[in-house]
Amino acid sequence: MNFTEAISSGFQNYFNFKSRSSRPAFWFFILFCFIYYFVAGFLLGMMGVSDAVFDAAVFFIALPIIIPGISLTARRLHDFNHSGWMQCIFIPGFIVDEFLGTGYVIYFITVILWAIYCSQKPSGGKNKFGPKPKK
Repeated sequence: MNFTEAISSGFQNYFNFKSRSSRPAFWFFILFCFIYYFVAGFLLGMMGVSDAVFDAAVFFIALPIIIPGISLTARRLHDFNHSGWMQCIFIPGFIVDEFLGTGYVIYFITVILWAIYCSQKPSGGKNKFGPKPKK
């Protein structure tokens, strides 16, 4: 699966939380998200908007990417035979960092653990979430 196919697949399966997704499909979509947020943040920064407008704009910019990201992560977890709900185990790390003010240390550790967890090898053949993805 290439970059454009992964993005297309991510948006075509916007609310699909039931099947499986391959590693390339997952990581290409994550790369797309990084590029999307970088360009959007750069453009907002160049516009010189106030903090309140910036926060509101970030919310509306992130809105179309959040649900496909969650569903794609759930499908990725299904690929190595784990429940999609397992992605919720990383939420406390993000919340703790917000309240402790550790300078994003816990946040980055949580992101690294999430990336390692999502990089596991797929289970061979069919599992309880369906057949192995084609690409």
